[in-house]
Amino acid sequence: MSLISKVAGLYQKSISKSLGMYGLKYDDALVDTAAVQTALHWIKGEDYQARTKRIARATDCSLKRSYLPDEIQAIQRPLDFYVSDKVVEAEKLAQERADLTRW
Repeated sequence: MSLISKVAGLYQKSISKSLGMYGLKYDDALVDTAAVQTALHWIKGEDYQARTKRIARATDCSLKRSYLPDEIQAIQRPLDFYVSDKVVEAEKLAQERADLTRW
């Protein structure tokens, strides 16, 4: 196992713990670019609603300077990706559109 793999594993574990403290998933923390917005339009309504609720809960916890209870943190799955593949697809589509409409 290389050094980069070890560091990446530690970083992933750290991010997972930080997101789990607020009940977020990794995809909830993506910067809202045009591709992310397009991908969010493509996901199912219940996934979008769950995302909105997770962000609202995290905001509430942050404002109250608290974290989720330990038993709820334990069941969180922050690295379950639900929109990342669609973001890549949206970026490819935008690039293709830009290539085709370039003069």
